Amino acid sequence: MGWSVRATGAAAFLVARRRARQDAGLLALAAALLAVTVLLSLVVPRLTSDAADDGVRDAVSHAGPDADLSAELGAAPRSADGRDEDAAQLEANAAADMWHALPAPLHAVTTEPVTATATRTTPTAIGAADYGTRLVHVGTTRTGDGAGLVTWVAGTAPGAPADGTTGVVEVGVSQAVAARTGLAVGDRFHVAGTTKGTLAAEVTGVFAPTDAAARVWADQGDLLAPLPAVPSSALDARVAFLVTDDSLPDLLLGVQARGLVTTYRFPVVADRFDAPSTAAVEAALARLSATPSALAGNDGRTPTIRSTLEPVLHAVDGRLAASRAQVSLLLVGLAAAGALALVLAARLLVLRREPLLLAERARGASVASVAVRALVESVPLAVLAAAVGAAGAQALLPGADGSWTGAALVVLAAALAPAVWSALLVRRAWSGQRLPANRADRERLLGRRRSRRVVVELALVAVAAAALVSVRSRGLTQTRTGAVDPLLAATPVLLAAAATVVAVRLLPPVLRGMSRTAARRRGLVPVVATARAARTAGTAVPLLTLTVSLALVVFCATTAVTVRGGQARAADLTVGAQVRLDGDLTPADVAALRAAPGVTAVAGAVELGKRTLGQDAALAVRLVAVDAADLARARAAHGLPVPDGLATLGEGDTVRVLATPRAAAAAALVEPQVRVTEKVVQVDVVGTVADVPLVPGAATASRGAPTEPTTPVDPDDDLTLLADWGRLAAAEGEPLAIQTIWVDGPGAAAAAEAAGLDRSRGVTVTERDSWLTEWRTSSFNAGLLALLVATGLALAGYAVVALALTVVGTARERARTVSALRTQGLDARTARALTFGELAPLAVTAVLAGCVIGVGMPWVLTGALGLDALAGAPGAARLRVDWLPVAGAALVVLVALVVAVLVESAVRRRDRLGEVLRVGER
Repeated sequence: MGWSVRATGAAAFLVARRRARQDAGLLALAAALLAVTVLLSLVVPRLTSDAADDGVRDAVSHAGPDADLSAELGAAPRSADGRDEDAAQLEANAAADMWHALPAPLHAVTTEPVTATATRTTPTAIGAADYGTRLVHVGTTRTGDGAGLVTWVAGTAPGAPADGTTGVVEVGVSQAVAARTGLAVGDRFHVAGTTKGTLAAEVTGVFAPTDAAARVWADQGDLLAPLPAVPSSALDARVAFLVTDDSLPDLLLGVQARGLVTTYRFPVVADRFDAPSTAAVEAALARLSATPSALAGNDGRTPTIRSTLEPVLHAVDGRLAASRAQVSLLLVGLAAAGALALVLAARLLVLRREPLLLAERARGASVASVAVRALVESVPLAVLAAAVGAAGAQALLPGADGSWTGAALVVLAAALAPAVWSALLVRRAWSGQRLPANRADRERLLGRRRSRRVVVELALVAVAAAALVSVRSRGLTQTRTGAVDPLLAATPVLLAAAATVVAVRLLPPVLRGMSRTAARRRGLVPVVATARAARTAGTAVPLLTLTVSLALVVFCATTAVTVRGGQARAADLTVGAQVRLDGDLTPADVAALRAAPGVTAVAGAVELGKRTLGQDAALAVRLVAVDAADLARARAAHGLPVPDGLATLGEGDTVRVLATPRAAAAAALVEPQVRVTEKVVQVDVVGTVADVPLVPGAATASRGAPTEPTTPVDPDDDLTLLADWGRLAAAEGEPLAIQTIWVDGPGAAAAAEAAGLDRSRGVTVTERDSWLTEWRTSSFNAGLLALLVATGLALAGYAVVALALTVVGTARERARTVSALRTQGLDARTARALTFGELAPLAVTAVLAGCVIGVGMPWVLTGALGLDALAGAPGAARLRVDWLPVAGAALVVLVALVVAVLVESAVRRRDRLGEVLRVGER
């Protein structure tokens, strides 16, 4: 046994060192390939992880105050009738206690809370006008009373009445509210609502906010400036007045507990978020919203939790899942292309050493000893190259993330490939197997071998088909563990392998047919080139390497083009026109925008919430009113679907509506009528609509009519009636509220800027071009696009290396043919044409198969890849095939092939014809 081990490994290190010195260039190329592949396998996931973290933070930051966690409570019942001097401190302490009681994932991403105690909005006469007024106390756990939050520009801060009288609460007023209402220091007005008796508010000072963007002013816009009242009300505007710590006890003393609302706002900090923590935050927020009793205070009050953070993170999760799907495909493709290139390099190395290996075998060396000597050379080199790649990745992006499994498999392939190729070579040359003398027996034996190969190829095709079906049915983004199934991620590689199997079967007969055709014509190059190509095309590894690399190059480019085109469509779907305004808007705003130059369409809209359909019907429908004709014109200008009959809803004498299919079916069973605000009107269902335009302003504007607030839009609710705003307002007899305005035309952005509604009334203005630019340049989307481009370039590099290795690997046999033909007068130009003609079928086949797979994968799997999430809107990502990726892939292969042919010709030019004639071949 010991003798056998010594014989197997005898002089292995000495032989490996000598051979490595002779083939240093090729080994250096293989080591560089391995180091680059390992580096990419580790760096790409880290880049994606950093981009995902930035994407989560950007999304949370973009959501603004709406993402804050808000806990709303009624005021605590108070048994004492006297002033509670510590009311503000107690409120700050309660907010701090609730913050510390938050679940750990939520506490980690929020900062110290801000508080607000406010009366409900009530009509109040101030001067000659009626306003909707509130008295509001704001504070933080640190400042308590707003000291440092405001600057008193006139008068003094509110406090306790100097004479100790009751029934008076001192307040402050902002400069904008004072200018609108005409209030000055010393003025008083009556406080209506659920007071304990007669209550008056006395203005003691005029203030300006230190930082108007501070979270303490979130949802308190009427404190800083007047806000428009609901158009159907008789109020002039909505305003609020500031109560400080010193005057808060008087407010609590004069207003009943049910007339007060206390809110604790826990601001989220975007920089504290990262991609792995989103699931825990979402789960904690969902549990807290379902069971808010966990935050109940000592007085037993259970808060109502409000936040848009959960849907924001849910949307980000969709983008993260889509990015993981893309990255998983790219990582598997990079690993496969790198491993195949290394296998090609190992094959070339063994072919160059073929005489030495066959001589060793002829002298009695075992197959095992040949493999051991190859491993002694390849394993240290693979480990060293992998270490260099890992160190480079750590230097570029420190961290532990990365596709370690993929990198390990590539290293394993690099270490084992030379030994496997060497063992196969010497085993075939000196196998010791005897073939039967009978021809029929030999054919039967060879038939069994061919059958085994066919079975393996069919199994590969079946696995590729199964992976494709699984991806289409399951998708790459629908995973419970957050990771992508490796089999599904390998679908492009498997399809490329299946295409290679088919090409290897089809290409030789095609080339033989071309060779027969060429034999009947004049010219040496077609005959020799097709004959040589028929032998070269039977090698599957070079074709597989080229096909995989080129398929993923085209896939990356097609995906990038599709996503960018989808982002442009998502901008149209999201904004709906050139500009969209959301918030408290009025018919006067619509009229002013229509009069602006360069505006072609202005459509106002309001979502009036749930309405009972029919007099005695128990079915509730969502009622949406829009300026139908203008909205149809704006949507048509941006290529958006326009429901049939939308443009004509305002025509006729009746209230014409479009209904979703379920609402239309219900309306057919009753006499359709709905309450608008005060009046019940008959409606005429004139058609159906599958896609009702959403009214984004419904979530931020004042909720509709006083009698019935509107509800947030439910995307899954298909019981909706769509009516014309003007016709519905005419039937009601008074103007309706407006929550969203779409403005279209070349002058839309200038008109919205000139109106200044975002500055004066806090209206949200969204421009289509600005939204698109911001979405495309966000760290997440820009990073993923850059990753697709960079990966495509890297794969193109692998394709070039694979083609170069193929050219070098087939150069020796081709040199024999060329050398023999040179003795017959073959010139250098014809030799180059012969080399090009021999390799062109392989390159063309790889380009065709790669382009078909690269374009077909996004086409077949657009939904499975989650491209809509990356585009920015459902249904936005549609396959866009551009000729540039295909032309780029073909150009890369063509240039590499031409350069390789010229280099080989230059090398062969140094051969002397005399030596060729003497030796016979080279």
